[in-house]
Amino acid sequence: MTTRPYRYCLCSLLPALALLLLIPACAPRLRTSAWIVRFDLDSPEEVATVCAEAKQAGFDQLLVQVRGRGDALYRSDIAPRAENLAAAPVDFDPLAQLLADCAPLPLHAWLNVFYLWGGSTPPENPHHPGQPDQPWILSDNTGRSVSSYSEREKQLGWIEGNYADPASAEYRGLFVQVVQELLARYPVAGIHLDFIRYPGPGYGKSEVLAEKFQQVWGLDPRLLPERLSAESVTAWLNGTQTPADRVLTTAALFWNEFRAGQVTQLLREVRQGVDQSDAPGTVLSVAVFPEPSVAYLENGQEWQAWASEGLVDALYPMAYFGDTDRVEAQLREIAKNTPRAPKVALWAGLGASGKGPEQLGEEARIAGEYGYEGVSVFSLGDLLKKAAATACVEAVRAPRHTPTPKTEPTWATPFTTASATLQPPDLQGLKSIVGKAMGGTVQTDDLKGRLALRLQEYEQARQQSIPKALSQLERAPVILPENLELGGIFRYANPLDSPARWQEQESLCEKARQRLLAGEDLALVAKEMSQDVTKTMGGLLAPRFLDPLNRQDQELALLAPQEISRVIRIANGYWCYRLEGRTPGRQRAFSEAPWEAKRILFRRALSEMMAGKTVSGL
Repeated sequence: MTTRPYRYCLCSLLPALALLLLIPACAPRLRTSAWIVRFDLDSPEEVATVCAEAKQAGFDQLLVQVRGRGDALYRSDIAPRAENLAAAPVDFDPLAQLLADCAPLPLHAWLNVFYLWGGSTPPENPHHPGQPDQPWILSDNTGRSVSSYSEREKQLGWIEGNYADPASAEYRGLFVQVVQELLARYPVAGIHLDFIRYPGPGYGKSEVLAEKFQQVWGLDPRLLPERLSAESVTAWLNGTQTPADRVLTTAALFWNEFRAGQVTQLLREVRQGVDQSDAPGTVLSVAVFPEPSVAYLENGQEWQAWASEGLVDALYPMAYFGDTDRVEAQLREIAKNTPRAPKVALWAGLGASGKGPEQLGEEARIAGEYGYEGVSVFSLGDLLKKAAATACVEAVRAPRHTPTPKTEPTWATPFTTASATLQPPDLQGLKSIVGKAMGGTVQTDDLKGRLALRLQEYEQARQQSIPKALSQLERAPVILPENLELGGIFRYANPLDSPARWQEQESLCEKARQRLLAGEDLALVAKEMSQDVTKTMGGLLAPRFLDPLNRQDQELALLAPQEISRVIRIANGYWCYRLEGRTPGRQRAFSEAPWEAKRILFRRALSEMMAGKTVSGL
């Protein structure tokens, strides 16, 4: 890849006093980049404007979105032409014009990987990969295709639209062909991958993968906790969970590694395709969530392992949101805890929305202090709307420092990437899994002994407690857990936010609660004060089975209809709930129960069995 040379200070021409003020003198500057979204590229005039503005502003490279929804903003025999080009001339080739008009700026082709379609109606092209009947469309953990979701269900499921299943070998092969075709036709400097992940923890447990997992581990993964966190893994490692929860967490970690392997398999195949292409030196980069533990556990995105193995040439953690304290904490932890192959570069992804050049400049300075190669701003279109592109580039062109060589903790081995096939981990493999689940830092005595104990506990449960609990549940009808209909107000706080930010969000949640207590309409309060799907869903949430072993559910079980809870702190913010209605548990065969209810019933049965109690009340 060709790039502009770093800008060096002309020290010999500056007075001695000015030299003292340089921070630091003669240091290389951060390289600068920007993402350009497809809607800023849908006419020849817009492409010409984008290139002129980017060159005038002084960016060092650009990331241009040429595959947004399984389509192509370039000439392709594989991917359908993007629908946002419908009004453009038939012979308009956005990528070709970008390469001509933006020269000599290096352009990286930005491709969305698994996200295929987000519209409320199917794509116009019947062969579009996001069509609902395509064989690779992802299913949720109940086996339902996401292509059948209503708009409400999409919001409640935290999914933008149709996704391809990372476990689909057919889709992986198609995507590699897309990359190879693009590289054969266009002299781009790099391939930049985005949406290379599952949409959330509620996806991936297809019938095929579930069956494979059960054959090895003796347990259907749909009975496992749907969401793990660094905190729950810490409790598991320290032995502070109950015996049953430790067993379930062990299996859930095995499952998360298997699921992550499906995503990594696509990246591995793309890496091979890039290396085998006739475009030597092509940079392969990925945009990733900035908190590695969450990315791995919730989205199967094990990007620390990708960097350790050298599967990518550059990482772009998207630290777009929050105040400077949160961005600094994210950038610091990434630089500190990400083992990288020698040639893997770190680029700080910074968000321009709602931020001026001064804040972006401060965030860039922080990136420079931690040794990042450069910063990339999302997005150039946002900057152009504010006529701030030049000011932004000058603000973020901060000094870049060489990071202090990081000494690996004594427990650590280089992260190993997950396999797309089930491979029971040994102690070294489990170390890697735990490191990824905890974001790269594990501080505990006798790690090897603790991990050996967790493996031993699970093996004993696999042979004894798990089959006994399942047999007892399947032997007779069960009583489903009570089902609650809830409304709520949510205020988000990132674990890396400052205490002041947490206090502010708690105060706002309490203010919303007081408005509800005063009789104000839930939908109105949610629209004005909530920060999740309740904001647009009239404050209402999906029905919820009560888990008697869950502390928050124990509190919700005490609410009377229309009663409002206190403000409840959770891992990522605050909730206050209003009980809209409740449905008593009904008798049903365990095999016919919804998976959410099955998880609760199985956890309870396993807990009682491992505690030496008689399983009752089911």
